[in-house]
Amino acid sequence: MKVNYLIACDAAVRTSNKLNLLGIFSSISVRSLPARHGQLAIVAEINAEPGEHEFRYVFKDTEGKDAAPATPPGKFKVENVGLGEVVAELRQFPVARAGFLSIQLEINGKVVAQRDILVRLEGQAPASS
Repeated sequence: MKVNYLIACDAAVRTSNKLNLLGIFSSISVRSLPARHGQLAIVAEINAEPGEHEFRYVFKDTEGKDAAPATPPGKFKVENVGLGEVVAELRQFPVARAGFLSIQLEINGKVVAQRDILVRLEGQAPASS
């Protein structure tokens, strides 16, 4: 199994058999904590064995603790070509703390990809390298 991409964005819309990703981002700015992010779409493209697979997205903080409730389990089907798409759209996504938020994609109970999003308080300077 191979994940070709894992993207966080504002929305994912399918038109004319094409998936359009709107507002791709790698950070979230909030005025205070805890906060809610209005809309979050998470999209992954996967090369997998043909058949039906179960997935969910899990959210962890920098200490590996749950940062938000996982998405309910969903299913996706891979045809003979071997490509599948996994889309989750979340509204009012809870943000509890600043720092990195890890979005993990689990397929058939195993973490197969991870994407970090930086959560920062507005007015806070970015961390220097």
